[in-house]
Amino acid sequence: MTTDTYFESTAREYDDRALRGMPRYEEMLQQVVWALPESADTVLELGCGTGALTRFVAARYPTARIRAIDASGQMIEVAKERLIRLGLLPSDRIEFRVSLFEELPLPPASFDLITSNMSLHHIVDKGPFYARVRTALKAKGIFVFGDELQGATPEIEQRHYDAWLDFAGQPGHLTQSEIDGIVRHMEQFDHYETLPRQLELLADAGFSAVDCPWRYLNYGVFVARS
Repeated sequence: MTTDTYFESTAREYDDRALRGMPRYEEMLQQVVWALPESADTVLELGCGTGALTRFVAARYPTARIRAIDASGQMIEVAKERLIRLGLLPSDRIEFRVSLFEELPLPPASFDLITSNMSLHHIVDKGPFYARVRTALKAKGIFVFGDELQGATPEIEQRHYDAWLDFAGQPGHLTQSEIDGIVRHMEQFDHYETLPRQLELLADAGFSAVDCPWRYLNYGVFVARS
C-alpha cells in the first residue's frame, strides 16, 4: 500500500464519484453495516476514507472507543467534517490516525471489532496482515469488511470489468477522464483476490469461522470470527 496522491486529490469528490462509478455502492455499505455485531466496546476501522462507514459505526456503538485509520490525510479531514455535521464529533472516544496498514501497530487482543469497506485491496500480501488482524481481536471478536474481488477465471474477470465499464459509462455517471484515472490507479495500486482465495486466506490466518454473506459481481462482504 502507498500514500497514493490519487486519494489526496479526489477526497472531496470521492463519495459522489463512488455513487456514479460503483454499482450498488450504497447497498454494499449497508450490507457491511448489517453484518456488524450488535455490540462492541473497542473498534478499529481500516481505511476510513471519507467516513462513509465511520458514521454508521459511531452511531451504532455510541459508547465505543473507535480508532479510524487512513493513509490519506485529506480523506480523514473530509471524514471529520462529515462526523461534525452529524453531531458525532468532537468526541474523545473517536480517534483518527494517518497510517499505512502495514505500519499500523496492532497490539494483541485490543479490539472487539475490526472493520473496513473498499480499502483492503491495497494490501499486497493479505495473508500475514489477516493474521495480524486476528491476533488484534479479543476473544470472540469479529472482522467485517467489504472489498473488491478478482474473477476466478479470465472470462468471469472480463465480464466483471465489462459490467463495471457499462455502469460507469452511463449518462450522468463517470466521464472518460475519471474512468481513465480509476483504471490507472487500479493497475498501479490494487491487488485483488478471488472469492475462494479470500476465504482461504482468512481461514489460514486462524479465524474460526469465515463467510461471504453478500456479493454482487466483483464486490463482496466478508465476516470472520476470531
